[in-house]
Amino acid sequence: MKKFIASILVLLGVVAGAVMPVAPVWAEGEQNDSPNSLQMSPSGVRLTLVAGETLEGHATNCPKTDEGCAIKVTNTGTEGFRFRVYITPYVVSGENNELTFDEEKSTAYTQISRWITVQNANGEYVAEAEFALQPGESRVIPYRVAIPTDIPGGSQYAVIWAQIMNDSEFKGGIETVGRAGAVITGRSSGDSNEAAEITDIDFTRFAFSGPMHSGATVRNVGNTDFVVKYSYTARTLFGKEMYTSGDKTTAAYPGTEYHIATDWEETPFMGIFQAEFKISAAGEEKVEKHIVVIMPVFVLILLILLLTIIIVWIIIIIRKRKERKARTLV
Repeated sequence: MKKFIASILVLLGVVAGAVMPVAPVWAEGEQNDSPNSLQMSPSGVRLTLVAGETLEGHATNCPKTDEGCAIKVTNTGTEGFRFRVYITPYVVSGENNELTFDEEKSTAYTQISRWITVQNANGEYVAEAEFALQPGESRVIPYRVAIPTDIPGGSQYAVIWAQIMNDSEFKGGIETVGRAGAVITGRSSGDSNEAAEITDIDFTRFAFSGPMHSGATVRNVGNTDFVVKYSYTARTLFGKEMYTSGDKTTAAYPGTEYHIATDWEETPFMGIFQAEFKISAAGEEKVEKHIVVIMPVFVLILLILLLTIIIVWIIIIIRKRKERKARTLV
């Protein structure tokens, strides 16, 4: 009996121990073998939007660079070309942050595309302008942002494009051989609401084998973008780290719902662990901590059989003791 119980304890001890494809980007001033190729800098800027203010030149809320509110276009190809500069909305939709630049899909968060104009060769600010560049030449093109007095709160998104006029092929993304864009992100100085809802937290607590899954739903219920950060960590019952996903991030845009997930793929054969799933977004943080068990089917069946044997053995012992007592009384 003692050996039997000892073997069970040994077995139990083992169980317990156990985010756009883009075309090549060329460095400023670098030439390549393509006849028609351009580069734009900066690739994106963030502006503070104050109702009724006009941003141009080196205004207070323009970028703190030598050019200020301007873009720089460089001909990185081997031939001269003409190009046009124009503005479109920067529309982000769906939990995979699909991008579109169609005016018809403009939202309350892309109105800034209607407030931006660019300076043409005559010094006038217009919706679209055309220029010419020889190989290796660059041109600085100022832009102006005329902010209305009734600006909505939150963030605004647009793209200033430079596109070669004799290159009709567009390969997608923010930067290609024939077209390059600078993302303009504006944030209102007032009435901004950065808020998130974290719901539907999913946590695998028992599995016959890996992976161990964790996930949640995060909804941006504010009017500006923010970054969702999440991580998964598993430790032994004694605190030794077995796995960590590290901090993963995803950009969350207003009015969009995201389903985040992380999986512990290469799990041990079996074991009992402490697991932690942490999510933070827009100042909201949720931490789920649970004991998780990985146990193969045959081990579970073996344990059930062993427990059944123990119960039957105990019942037999109890009955024998009762029978002995009964005989003693007689």
